[in-house]
Amino acid sequence: MQENMKEYLTEKEAREKRLEIYTEKIQEKVWSRSSETIRQLVEERHRQKMTQQEIADITGIKPSNMARFESGGRVPTLVVLEKYANALGNIGVQGVQTR
Repeated sequence: MQENMKEYLTEKEAREKRLEIYTEKIQEKVWSRSSETIRQLVEERHRQKMTQQEIADITGIKPSNMARFESGGRVPTLVVLEKYANALGNIGVQGVQTR
């Protein structure tokens, strides 16, 4: 019985380590993709000579939140990315489906 318990605990620990690694990899992938999308949005905002405040006024996103995700301090939700893209005139930004 103790042998089974020991085996169970060993396998449980191995599963937890695999899950932790898997979670980290997913977070890295999401961060990488969102960073590229944000970079494209900011580049387009600059091209259109729009300010963060103007985007904030159009989208309803707080300017402080916009500054945070533009600087990489926060990962925005897909809804926020869609609002941002729509505010720029429904541009086709890779990774953001606009209506």
